[in-house]
Amino acid sequence: MKNRVRVDYGHVAENARRIADYSGKKILAVVKNDAYNLGIEGIVDTLRCSGINCFAVASMDEALSLKELFPDVYALVFNPADDGEIKSARERGVALSVTGERWFYEHADSLSGIDLHLKINVGMNRFGISGMEAAKRIVTDCGRLGLSLVGLFTHLPLAEESDLSGHDQEVELFCGFYERLSPLCDFQFIHAENTAATLLRDSRLDFCNFVRPGAMLFGCSSRERVNWLLPTVYVSSAVIDLREAPKDGHLGYGYKFFAPRDMTVAILPIGYGHGLSRARKAAPVFINGSPYRIVSKIFLSHTFVEVDGRVKIGDEAEIYGDNVRIDDLSSAGAASNSEQMLVVRLLR
Repeated sequence: MKNRVRVDYGHVAENARRIADYSGKKILAVVKNDAYNLGIEGIVDTLRCSGINCFAVASMDEALSLKELFPDVYALVFNPADDGEIKSARERGVALSVTGERWFYEHADSLSGIDLHLKINVGMNRFGISGMEAAKRIVTDCGRLGLSLVGLFTHLPLAEESDLSGHDQEVELFCGFYERLSPLCDFQFIHAENTAATLLRDSRLDFCNFVRPGAMLFGCSSRERVNWLLPTVYVSSAVIDLREAPKDGHLGYGYKFFAPRDMTVAILPIGYGHGLSRARKAAPVFINGSPYRIVSKIFLSHTFVEVDGRVKIGDEAEIYGDNVRIDDLSSAGAASNSEQMLVVRLLR
């Protein structure tokens, strides 16, 4: 097979250890979307062997798959659950997020025996309780109804921005909720710090006892590259042909790219149909340890690379690895970490 993908599970385990040391907190590992397309079974098994037993996913389907593979893990679902999913959560021991006031009171009578995590909305406006009085009312009613409210959390969407003023406001808002709600409930899980917020290591969030890394576990920062995180995603292709392109000749579909000089072009059998983000063009491909630029655009099944006489048919071309990491492109604003990881899902 010309295209190859490898996930370095040893690096995943080491990243988990380093994140725990860096944050000084326990890890609630986010493994949604099949562990960011890296494969939930291998990733969760690796993290469990590293001492992590708490995981978060987006949907109930993901949680049930996780519990089928690893019945003893603690699994938290982010999305609001419907009636059937609430029943499944109770039967399988899955924790649910309280995603809104309406959701809570529509389902309060059926939430007994389920761990609940109250989400506070501090600006993402996707899920969560926005008002203090509503949050206090839910906490009080959980106690009155004998419900197992064990968690308090939020999502900090502005932690990766260069201007952190909005993030500061979000942190202060969550701190205010914690100060008012913690006397009413003994929260066992308090978590706010996603990858970007974990890297900020904000002392105002010292009351949180869990961090909630996702792509960070796989060596990807949502800010600038973090050298103590190890890359885990290795994707390579191979040169299947070499073509001579004359100066001013066009390459690929349409008249979008004209050779600025006489060029030798290597053809790689990988494209966006294999999950490779078109934004990958922003960084070079490495062949025999040397960088070569992608020319024209990334196509459905092929990628064109300008090379020199040192490159031969059959040579391996590093798409992601030690030289170009996924977060190099995300920190440059070219594409998100999770978007680029789709190539792993389609090739593995």
